Amino acid sequence: MRRSGLTVLVVVALLAAVGVATIRGGVTNVAPNAATAGPSAQSSALYCTGLTNNRGGLRGVVTFINTTGSTRHVVVHAVATGATSAVATALTLGPFARRSVTPTNLVVGGTYALSAQIDGGGVNGEEVVTRHGTQAPCVSQGVTTWYGAGFDTTVGSSATLSVYNPTATAAVFNVTTFSGGGYLAPARLQGVTVGAHAVLTLDLGEEIVATTNVGVEVSVLRGSLVVVGDQVSGTTSSFNYGTAALTTSGAFTLVTTANGALAQVRLANPGPAAAVVKVRVTLGRFNVAPQSTTIPAYHSSIITITPNTAIPASGEAALSLVASHPVQATLATGTTSGLTLSPLATPVARAVLADVTGAGFGEATLTNARAKTTSVSWTLIHDNRVEVTGALSLGGGATVSLGQLVGGRAKLRGATFVATTRKAALVVDAILNTSPIGLTLAAPLNGG
Repeated sequence: MRRSGLTVLVVVALLAAVGVATIRGGVTNVAPNAATAGPSAQSSALYCTGLTNNRGGLRGVVTFINTTGSTRHVVVHAVATGATSAVATALTLGPFARRSVTPTNLVVGGTYALSAQIDGGGVNGEEVVTRHGTQAPCVSQGVTTWYGAGFDTTVGSSATLSVYNPTATAAVFNVTTFSGGGYLAPARLQGVTVGAHAVLTLDLGEEIVATTNVGVEVSVLRGSLVVVGDQVSGTTSSFNYGTAALTTSGAFTLVTTANGALAQVRLANPGPAAAVVKVRVTLGRFNVAPQSTTIPAYHSSIITITPNTAIPASGEAALSLVASHPVQATLATGTTSGLTLSPLATPVARAVLADVTGAGFGEATLTNARAKTTSVSWTLIHDNRVEVTGALSLGGGATVSLGQLVGGRAKLRGATFVATTRKAALVVDAILNTSPIGLTLAAPLNGG
């Protein structure tokens, strides 16, 4: 009884710190980078946006995952476009436990954003679209620049930016786009204001009509923002959670080459100089010539992997990308019925992959993005306990199958995998179980 009473007091204290259960713009601002301190942090925050209440859109849940052996108390505030107030709820996460929140059960609106304050580190959050299984990670801080590539506004598709302001003051931002036709800065998308702790949406198709592969740059003039792109492509919906920085190198390790599948690397060049992009394709015993494209300044381009007469239909290919100038890269995978968008992952020191759908993975990998060998410690969490731990030495640029590492891919079903190293070197990739295989990638939960 004493321990139960203490738990209640902690939750009440957290609620008191952030306001009553139903509030009107009075959310306490939390340092946006608090969660990046890792499991030993005294407090942390997570921000999620992009889930919708639209028919055929991105309806789903947010799952919070405790990767530590200590209990965590979480206060979640939900806001929505069209709603007149925010709503708060409290969760208790036991050691290595997970809990899900359904935004539509908390507040009525169009597009949702959640802010979670946590009394410690080591908690990750992931948005999951119930119908499609597509995912996006919650983030620990807003950004001042955001890039996304691969958006589609052609007939049968829609592309929307979900923009959430996690701070206590209004934020102002500009949106510019890059396509095969070049650079656009629509007047309606300049000097846009989003209120404190508010979420708004911008329909890219209203300004960039009937265009494939639209690249986007969000430049924040005041404050910081959390941005997620909502892409509806035919019968498929996905999150394009983008990146905060451009890159000249990176890898997609699980790219489908299956018959009937589509796979493209969609690229945007927001810079003032042309960028030459080469993609090296590793596919079993086959010797595949590098694929390349030159992207003019302020334009976008596509490298098609599947179907491609130069690339056999033979399982999952590993792609290694090198660009002469910084670009944004997104993998588009699916079928003629629709594509999902998966941004190029950023290497981290602590990588987390969770099977939040319970359906398992078709394949999962861990890659060392550095040129030097890296020592990695890893943990597999299942049923609220640590199931197995291990360590390995991963060579520069090397990739290892997580199924082989943990003793079978079936052990990843419903589990959380955590890998740590001393420097930002790790990338985890996974594909969901689809037919054909490899149509949808899982989102890594980096940081926390």
